[in-house]
Amino acid sequence: MHLDLQNIQEIDLFKDLSPEELDKILPIVHPVKIIEGERLIREGDTSQILYVIISGNYMIHFKDGRAFTLHNKGDMIGWTTVAGPFTYQESAVALTGGEALTIPIEEFLHLMQGDSDLGSKITKKVTEIVRQRIAFIKGPIEDEE
Repeated sequence: MHLDLQNIQEIDLFKDLSPEELDKILPIVHPVKIIEGERLIREGDTSQILYVIISGNYMIHFKDGRAFTLHNKGDMIGWTTVAGPFTYQESAVALTGGEALTIPIEEFLHLMQGDSDLGSKITKKVTEIVRQRIAFIKGPIEDEE
């Protein structure tokens, strides 16, 4: 997969970044091919990589039996890499082959140290995207009596 400014700007996580900011983040965004059955993350492990889906189908599952699938371009797996608690809260496995972009935490932290404004923008965007999923991750809220 060829990674350039145009195709990365199509992804929600990066769409609000300026061309100069995209130039800074491109070196730490790594395209990868995913094979069917590949485990991307394991619940409880230290968060090390954020995956941004380009193609494929992925099952996200929790120890308590909850599960859902992700398949939209731009969906994220392992968001705790950049938005705490810095341990994976779920496990993820590829249901089909696909492609993803990866952002390793070490490289992201190095970028944030060099450009805190850019790091803040990305962290804020991750937080916005996560808010859409948080109710499912936390599970149903029980009524108080």
